[in-house]
Amino acid sequence: MKIIIIGGGKVGYTIAQQLSTENHDIILIDNDLNTLNHAEDTLDVMCIRGNGASVEIMKEAGIGESDLLIAVTDGDELNMICCVIGKKLGAKHTVARIRNTDYSNEHNMLKEELELDLVINPEMDAAIEISQILQLPYANNIENFANNMVEMVEFNINENDNIIDITLMELTKKLPFKILFCVVKRNDEIIIPKGNFSFKVNDIVYVIGEKKSINKFFKYLGRNSQRAKNVTIIGGSRICIYLTWLLKEMGTNVKIIEYDKERCYVLNDILEDVLIINGDGTDQDVLDNENIHTTDGFVALTDRDEENLISSLYAHQCSVPKVVLKINRLNYVPIVKKLGLDSIVSPKYTTANSILRYVRALDNSQGIAVEKLYKLYDDKAEVAEFIIKGSPAILDIKLQDLNLKKDVLIAVIVRNKKIIIPSGDDLIKEGDKVIIVTKSGYITDLSDILEG
Repeated sequence: MKIIIIGGGKVGYTIAQQLSTENHDIILIDNDLNTLNHAEDTLDVMCIRGNGASVEIMKEAGIGESDLLIAVTDGDELNMICCVIGKKLGAKHTVARIRNTDYSNEHNMLKEELELDLVINPEMDAAIEISQILQLPYANNIENFANNMVEMVEFNINENDNIIDITLMELTKKLPFKILFCVVKRNDEIIIPKGNFSFKVNDIVYVIGEKKSINKFFKYLGRNSQRAKNVTIIGGSRICIYLTWLLKEMGTNVKIIEYDKERCYVLNDILEDVLIINGDGTDQDVLDNENIHTTDGFVALTDRDEENLISSLYAHQCSVPKVVLKINRLNYVPIVKKLGLDSIVSPKYTTANSILRYVRALDNSQGIAVEKLYKLYDDKAEVAEFIIKGSPAILDIKLQDLNLKKDVLIAVIVRNKKIIIPSGDDLIKEGDKVIIVTKSGYITDLSDILEG
């Protein structure tokens, strides 16, 4: 596909980085020469310097022959204008990043009136992700599939867990409910476990299944399942606003610590029934005065990764049950995890995943398109959801008889709102939703999971 990306900042670069690995023709447009030089040096993309809303620049990029235009500059209005002009000049599909909270209730109207095919809001997506994590304190990260019927949860194996050194085959027989352990990270190795696999201390595991079965499993482990009732947020960003709205809907008490006094006034005007403190969230005295050790959840959302790390480490040291921090620089993530902070959110990475899923759906519009996509462990594995609309190579054949590629796992089948954790005797039928886990490379169609 020919894809034009306008805006080479953090999100634009990450999108270009992921899409360029999947053999797309990528053109990146930005005004900043340093940004373009960095992209040219590190990515297989064509770069054009100029105003992305300029008709001449768009024509130079070949807008008339483009399959997709993605506008992710820092300005919402500029992104919308780029998409409108791009559509008029022949772009088949357009995607705009719209972040301002003023537009939060108008996305559907904007899509219709401006003929946008997709609207993305990284801050809102990040806020949703954080709110889910705060509801399940035992989880590092959570992702939902099949219209929220299926839950995939990341957690760490602790030394007191009663599933250590038991093979999956034995463990599955012992558990009175059905779940699937789909991916394990052990040191730097990514494993899709089989029946003879057994867990070790410090393994990082993804488990997938029906929500009530996931909850039962963590009760079986003896993990705390009480959601955070009191949450402290450091940094009054857009994510903070969206997250506060979500938490207040769930009846959670929220306290915000923001360094900038003028921003505190803005937050006070937007948010109701929220305690807003003007102070430095990295200052130990400030955190102590606000009784950080008594809060159930701590979320660091400043614009600086280093500040988020410092404040989160102190909250972790104070034994706050759930600590979540935002990280922009993905190369920091392994370091942060080694420090004991496992719940990390990256808005640009979440957005890139959304775009990648959309691109794969367009790229396979005549076949079985990806409904949802989730990348794991620095893109070393992925989980993809499909709706079966006709695929004779896999339909009505026992899973044990399918010639699957190595390191491909059919994790869940959803049929008529019933969740099936499949065995070798199960079949895939027309209309099923199927969730696939793989580390064998990206898949755009279910036929990609078969050898040959």
